[in-house]
Formats: sequence, structure tokens, C-alpha cells
Amino acid sequence: MNFRQLLLFIFISFSVVLYGQTEKDNKIIVVIDAGHGGKDPGNLNATKGLKKEKELNLIMAKKLGAYIDKYLGHHVKVVYTRTTDVFIPLEERVAKANKLKADYFISIHCNASENPDVYGTETHVHNIKSVTSRELALEIEKQFKNRAGRNSRGLKLKTDRMYNILVLKDSKMPAVLVETGFMTNKKEEAYLNSERGQDLIASAIFRAFRDYVKKKHGIEMRNPGENKDAEEERPVYKIQIMASTGPVSLKNPDFKKIGKPIEEMKVTNAKSPFNYKYYVGSYKDKKEARKLLKEIKQNTNFKDAFIVKFE
Repeated sequence: MNFRQLLLFIFISFSVVLYGQTEKDNKIIVVIDAGHGGKDPGNLNATKGLKKEKELNLIMAKKLGAYIDKYLGHHVKVVYTRTTDVFIPLEERVAKANKLKADYFISIHCNASENPDVYGTETHVHNIKSVTSRELALEIEKQFKNRAGRNSRGLKLKTDRMYNILVLKDSKMPAVLVETGFMTNKKEEAYLNSERGQDLIASAIFRAFRDYVKKKHGIEMRNPGENKDAEEERPVYKIQIMASTGPVSLKNPDFKKIGKPIEEMKVTNAKSPFNYKYYVGSYKDKKEARKLLKEIKQNTNFKDAFIVKFE
């Protein structure tokens, strides 16, 4: 190797190392915080056998992180405040994010109320001056309402709750705290404990984060077909067993006879007199849905049950 070739080799090697470092350093960093943990359980389960808040938070935080890794991994680095059932003081969670100079902080929680009828999502930011945090929070609530079909209770500020949230106040980056639902509402607690509910919550937060960073940072996404795997794009089939003008108790003996969880969906459609619809099952394979439909028609009073396709 002559002197000119040696210089060229050194230049190329240096460029490769520099490029690799730049690509890594330029990644957007999002810290995902699963609220509570260890000796701090958060809200306790209202229904025997269901999970405590700390467990639900961790499940949904990991699902959110997995979505980001899968679809935004080229642009975004995910860091968790915890990945196991351990207690981490709030100050340490914020200090970790600040030390990393993270771009975003998303804290996942479940809510509670003295009124068991209260349900829905909320996304909290520090105050009215937290402009970027507010924009991201509004995106999250929009996804909850429009895509996940949740009851959005909207954006919440310090003036709404009348106290500071440390992880929002002391963070040096845009930060949101997502209250994914009320554990004190039995129907919503069951939803929070269901895999389907957890998936919908995590995917709604992911879509909001994806859309926001795409707009804010000018990220060019891959083609839609490359950005979603075929499995996720497939529709879901459910069995609609009935519709009613008012809510029906999920303890209804006819429901219990089915032997599977019943999903209640509130409908706001001026053209229909039915405000509540009830579903069983959730299948990506229509053949499996047909099997369940046959069983329901043969063994229960829901002879008019039918399959509904959810895109």
C-alpha cells in the first residue's frame, strides 16, 4: 500500500466511524416511564384477580416501546425508566431523562376516582407554557378518541389538577403523563386488563407520537406497506350478540352463558336508535370467528348474532 492509498484508507475509515457516530447521536431519544413499581403499587385492583396499577403500567409501557422500536427504530431510541417490578424514586426517573438529554418523556399511568362511574383517558402536561408537551398530549387524546374509540377527558394542566406532577415539572424536555383509564370503573378496569385493550392503548399513544415526531422533526417514513407488517394490517372480526338503547349489565345470565368476556361499545350515531352494542371475541381469522358464531347460535339465546368486521 503506497502513501496515497494509505491516506485514502484512513479517510474512508474515519468517515465510516464518524458517520456511525453521527447517525447514533442524531437519534431522537424518548424515555418511557412505567409509573409506580416495587413497594409502590399505585392504584390497587378493584376486582379480585386483576392487576395492580404498577403491573398494568409496565405492560403498556413495554408495548409502546416495542411499537416505537419496530416502526421508528431507525430514527428513535427508546429508554425505559424501569423494565421490571422495582421501585424508582420520581427524582431518579427525571434525572435519568435529563442526563440523557432526552427529546421526549412519556409516563404511563392508570387513574382512579371516588366516583365509580367515571371513565376515560386524560393526558397531563405541566402548564399552559408547555407548548410542545401540549401539542403531543392533544395528539394522544385525538388518537384515543378517533382511532381507539375511547372516552377522551382531554388535556389536563396544573390548573386543572391543582398540584404539580414532579416528572412533568422537573423534566427538561417535552413531557406528558398519560392516564390510560380508571381502575375504579369496573368495565374500564376489565378493559385495562385485557390484551386487546392494552394493545389499543399502546398503539394509540404510538400513533400520536409517530405523527408528532414526523411533523416536528421532518422524518421521512418508509412506504406504508413497509411500515406495517401484514399481520397488523389484517382486519379483526368480532361477534355482535346484541344492541340496546341503554346499557346492559355484563352480569346478565345470558351473557354469562357464553363463557367468554363481553365487550360493551358505546355508539354515537344519530341514525341508529341503539347507543350500546355488545361483542364477543376478537379474531384475525374469519374462520375462527365463524366457529364462535356457530357455538353462540347453537348454545345461547343470541340466535341473531352476526360477525362484524373491524378495519
